[in-house]
Amino acid sequence: MSEQIGLFTPAIEHKQQALDAIKQFSFPEAKNHLQIAKEIDPYLADLNTLARAVDFLLNLGIHQETEPTGLAQAWEKVKNARTTQARAMNNIMESWLCERIVEFLPQDFCDYVDTKQSTLHIGYCYLIINRPQEAHKKLLNYLTSRSDEIHPRLWGYYGDAAYKLNSHKDSNSGYLRALFMDVQSVDLDSLHHPQIRKIYSELCRQHPEETARALLPINSWFRGILHIPGGNTWLSRIVQLQRFALAPEMQLSPTQRYQQFALCLYIDQSGQQGDIDFNARVEMQRLDAELFQQYLEVVKKLS
Repeated sequence: MSEQIGLFTPAIEHKQQALDAIKQFSFPEAKNHLQIAKEIDPYLADLNTLARAVDFLLNLGIHQETEPTGLAQAWEKVKNARTTQARAMNNIMESWLCERIVEFLPQDFCDYVDTKQSTLHIGYCYLIINRPQEAHKKLLNYLTSRSDEIHPRLWGYYGDAAYKLNSHKDSNSGYLRALFMDVQSVDLDSLHHPQIRKIYSELCRQHPEETARALLPINSWFRGILHIPGGNTWLSRIVQLQRFALAPEMQLSPTQRYQQFALCLYIDQSGQQGDIDFNARVEMQRLDAELFQQYLEVVKKLS
């Protein structure tokens, strides 16, 4: 038995050396150690996933001297390849890239890693490497310094960071802003809230993706997952502007109708001291009478 255990020890050692090389972004060295480990023990856990991830980044030209901007561009390619590669492989590469970016950038950095593309925010990097406190701080600093701009994707990440910190008020605020401002641009695949993700999965089984997204804020409120506080003037103003952009007399697609319904729902629920917005309710009934009846039933239960 001891002889059999001894046979596997070199494979484990080479795997560990590969992981050490990966931390330094020395991918050729990592590939070599993974190949040796596989020759010794082809059944050692995660070898194939690690090898494919190393090859993917090697093919992108990522190496020890790659700057954060280049790492951010590689991250975007990893995200875009999500549908053609295993989720585990995607997660591994994301964590490698984000960890490396955090190591390279100064502690006070609070912006998009690649300022020209504005895709990968430093707060998301901290979220991916499971440092939610830093993610929460970076995202909040950025978002509050740009309060006149709309960043639904980042508000979703802020909700995720707050959720991981068990800060329910902040997570509700983040998810509200993300889903009611523009649910189509939110990174729902990475959403941390299990109940919202469950609702989204259920909706996707019944509707096309865009329609499922448009229904998500409505159903999340229906089920009591999201709470709409009264008097949120900042978000109410943005929602009202979006509502008027989709005029009710226009020929709306199902996705647009549900989007408009969600905006009216928010307007009606966010009124000061529980005031009813009769115009919003009339519009909701015109948009979808059956869904409006469900809304009234939920309102009755809450009153």
